[in-house]
Amino acid sequence: MRILLFLFIGFLSFFYLSEILHRLFKKVRYSFLGIILAILGLLIGFWGQSILRGGVNILLSFFLIGAGLGLILHHLLSQHFILSKRMEREFVAKHAGFFERFLEILPGALTWIALTSPIWLSFTLPYAVAYLILIADVYWLLTALRIGILILIGQRKMVQASKQNWLGNLQKDFPRDWGRYYHLILIPTYKEALYILTPTFDAILNSNYPKEKILLAVGFEERDAEQKIQETKKYLEKIGKKITVFTTIHPYGLAGEVAGQGSNKNWMVKHLLPQLTKRKIAAEDVFVTTLDADFVIHREFLAGALHKYLSLPQNERDKRTFTGVFLYHNNYWQTPTPMRLMATGTSFWQLSEMVGSDKYMNYSSMSISLKALIDIGLWIPDKVNDDSGFYWKAYFHFNGDYRVIPHFLPISGDAVQDITLFKTFQNQYFQIKRWAYGVEHIPFIVKQYFTKEMDFWDKTDRVLFKIWGDLKWGFLAIFVTFGSLLIPLVNPQFRLSVLSVNLPIVSSWILTTAFFGLFATIFVHEKLVPKRPASWSFFKIAWSYIQWLLVPLILITISSLPAIDAQTSLMFGRRLEFRVTNKTRLPKKA
Repeated sequence: MRILLFLFIGFLSFFYLSEILHRLFKKVRYSFLGIILAILGLLIGFWGQSILRGGVNILLSFFLIGAGLGLILHHLLSQHFILSKRMEREFVAKHAGFFERFLEILPGALTWIALTSPIWLSFTLPYAVAYLILIADVYWLLTALRIGILILIGQRKMVQASKQNWLGNLQKDFPRDWGRYYHLILIPTYKEALYILTPTFDAILNSNYPKEKILLAVGFEERDAEQKIQETKKYLEKIGKKITVFTTIHPYGLAGEVAGQGSNKNWMVKHLLPQLTKRKIAAEDVFVTTLDADFVIHREFLAGALHKYLSLPQNERDKRTFTGVFLYHNNYWQTPTPMRLMATGTSFWQLSEMVGSDKYMNYSSMSISLKALIDIGLWIPDKVNDDSGFYWKAYFHFNGDYRVIPHFLPISGDAVQDITLFKTFQNQYFQIKRWAYGVEHIPFIVKQYFTKEMDFWDKTDRVLFKIWGDLKWGFLAIFVTFGSLLIPLVNPQFRLSVLSVNLPIVSSWILTTAFFGLFATIFVHEKLVPKRPASWSFFKIAWSYIQWLLVPLILITISSLPAIDAQTSLMFGRRLEFRVTNKTRLPKKA
């Protein structure tokens, strides 16, 4: 453990020292110094025992190696080369395919290295593994407590936002500006039945926003059922008497596209622009909101999103997207218990990120100026995960000056449910796998990182946040749960140590304490979810409270396994196609 600690201290201290060198001496290639320190560390490690006894040579060796790596890595990240800028760029360009494939393999490889570390590290460094598990346990505890606090803050913000008359606030705060804006709502749909779409359309129709300023666009897929398309269009004709409605049909199999929401929304925008021009509506006067087909917006959602947009300085607002709070309450009490827990967990994790992080990424729905959307270049058409892809495209387009701003007005969607229990579990698994497939953007992110001249620390922070987020999604829950059990199985001698006896006990206490952070989730859950059905039996109601005991099992299975599957699929080159999550509600309760 001391060896790893010295390596880590050397790396971090000289990585930050490199920033000072870089600022003071712009043209100094301190990567040469890094190479010298690393070589010196190796020499001391192999032949320094005669001079530095008692293992001091090993500690110094690893410190110097870490220091050298810190200097080399900072030089590479900040100046985009190690020794020769021209030669290294030519080499990367010549082997672009290899590097892209390497970056696709990287997330899955890191996850599997982390997952299997309690096995292969326990042979030689069992104590190091034990301390790493304790560090992971403490991280889990702090994260759970942090999320609990942020959920409480987020719920209060959502309640306060929901009570406001945002149209009145628009009229009062921006009397000259707000009236010129049209609100364009994009809803791509594929396979969703009309009874799923109807509440989505009706919520828009009933919004507290001038009807003549609402533009509803519904994007069908060519491969969808013709009967569903015609039924939906017939319903939209009724709505068209009150608000302006556009429809498009996205062809299947266009070159350079993956069939999915991103390519459908691109098609919608490109074919709506001529229609807007005919009506003499300028892109600068259009505010866009994207919605999934099952999303039911709050009555004040449209006005609240525009108010948040106009509240920002003019030179900033078009570099931002705006989001509400995602709840999955349309069919909440109809779904099986694991799906309810996943829906609540997803919703509350997003809520905590909205409150506590400036790195919250786009998810499912966003609002943005149409002009900014066109400037960014719309969505990436050939990727499955269009939401996180848009975030990174916008972030690099604006050279780092891009954020997702929450306005905390709720959107209610469907929790996963299908016609059978097996299909429900299957759909939930594939939905999480599709979300986790955001690792497909790593090659694009890294390429932009090395080609865009931006603030070094901001872009480094965000890229590391992305890599760490993908890594912990796949391995952390499994690591903290089973890691301490594997060490004595792999290395029987470890059983004789005091640490071996105490590790499961300490780990158990830490994780049990972390479980108390769940109380904030339960408290907010009971305030937000719909009332339990009156027809439920006492035992069913009781189970709806006891269900929280399943959270650890859900984290290990339904959450972690699809993430591992997604990263492993990309690692082996198995491309994921966009798979629509089937949406079903019980007719009597829908």
